[in-house]
Amino acid sequence: MDVLLPECRYLYPGLKFSARIKQWRQALALPADAATYLLEVGKFLAIVALILASAVVMLMAG
Repeated sequence: MDVLLPECRYLYPGLKFSARIKQWRQALALPADAATYLLEVGKFLAIVALILASAVVMLMAG
């Protein structure tokens, strides 16, 4: 049996962190199709970053 006593809180340092993570997961609960949109936006931004990086390299090469 696990009992958390107020005077023994220092024995469980990860409890606050895990509670915060659970709160963030609940606050940021997104619909299932939102993940696909975020993935597509991320892909687009990655492609734009690659294009800009190659343009900078070409400009520096002269």
